[in-house]
Amino acid sequence: MIRDAYVDHTGNSVDTVEKDKKWLKRNLIILGSILFVVLTFFITRGIIRSQYCNKIVKKVADASIKYAETNKTMPVSAGDSINLDLNTLLENNLITEKDVTVNKKVANGKIKITLYKKDPIVTVDLGNCEYCTTSSKEWSKEVTKKPKKRVVDVIAYYNYRNKTDNYTDWTSYYTEDLIQKDIDKKYNVRLPIRDNQLPMIANDAKIINIEQETREYYHYRDKLWMYYKDRGGIYTDYFSSEQPAGYAKADTRTLKYTEWSAFSTNYPEKKDYRMIENRIGYKWFYKKGNKKIYYKNGEYAVEAIGNEAYEKDSKGGSTTMYRYRDKQWRWYNGTVRVYSGAVVSMPKGYSYKDEDLSSYSKWSAYTTTSSLNESNMSYREEEVQTRYRYRTHYSLVSLPVLDKKINKETLETKLQQNIDDILKRQDIEVEITYAFKYKK
Repeated sequence: MIRDAYVDHTGNSVDTVEKDKKWLKRNLIILGSILFVVLTFFITRGIIRSQYCNKIVKKVADASIKYAETNKTMPVSAGDSINLDLNTLLENNLITEKDVTVNKKVANGKIKITLYKKDPIVTVDLGNCEYCTTSSKEWSKEVTKKPKKRVVDVIAYYNYRNKTDNYTDWTSYYTEDLIQKDIDKKYNVRLPIRDNQLPMIANDAKIINIEQETREYYHYRDKLWMYYKDRGGIYTDYFSSEQPAGYAKADTRTLKYTEWSAFSTNYPEKKDYRMIENRIGYKWFYKKGNKKIYYKNGEYAVEAIGNEAYEKDSKGGSTTMYRYRDKQWRWYNGTVRVYSGAVVSMPKGYSYKDEDLSSYSKWSAYTTTSSLNESNMSYREEEVQTRYRYRTHYSLVSLPVLDKKINKETLETKLQQNIDDILKRQDIEVEITYAFKYKK
């Protein structure tokens, strides 16, 4: 194949095909540059216009919220809405004509404020607004997810269930040690430690509240003394575990015990009159932030006493600890005294009260009535115990009453009430779902 060739003014041959390729490439670059500049212009203009339109919509939306709040017309029920006209905002000086002017044209339009759950959605639909006009555009089909568009409308749909309020029976009364220390934030009462101490309800029941009642319970013990008829022989005016010098005998009826010693890891000295008890000791701590604060600087203790919530240190090990108390008597020479038994008041025929020989009766059973009165308050000690009982206020709801969801107007017509009153009713539970549409 013979290629066409030409010569230049110097006589050298010229490849016309290669020349044409260079020419085409150069023109394509020029054309592409022109297209890029044009596209960049239109895209930039579109972004600027979109930002300007968004600015207008925001001003109108803010002014609409302010108008509704000032005039107390904001929707208060989820799904409810109000409608405004742009002219209303202009007439009330909440927005100026300059704020809604595009290419010397003052916009008109409709505004709708809908309470979506707890937040308002403002739908601003503008007309006569040049490239910001949306009133002439069509609405999209309804969607379930809120779209990121300039003009979005929200539509509430309703169904409801019949609801009945119920109360469980009261539980038994529980003592303090079975009740949590802190007040429950949801029910504003101190609840039992174990869940199974609360009344049982159906799995599909909804708890409205847990109610608490308290009642005072009382029990008592009496202080007892030993009395004697005459002074007898010569008695010590103190008690001793060991025989004092100059005294022959111990009056065994005057037996009393010393207070228990503190627990110690050291085993006490054995005595015939000594009672020794052993318990397991642990290290205890409570948390202050992330720091552990140890009881008695980490010493072993049978229990930690204080206002803090101490817990055992599982890594601190344990040890055996001991405490003791001693038997003591009055000692005497000569004739033994004639003592009564331990009683609350002086028996007939007895003349003296041994103030040091006192003891207590066993605690009585708890009752709901106090037994303390003027006649016994000199020897009776009473304790008051607060106990707690509970019942659960709950609701049960039916299946949805309507076969399909309906709008607000249809619901109001069906139940013969406005939406605010419907949502306040205690015998039904309203279910609200939302759909969205936007201007294409």
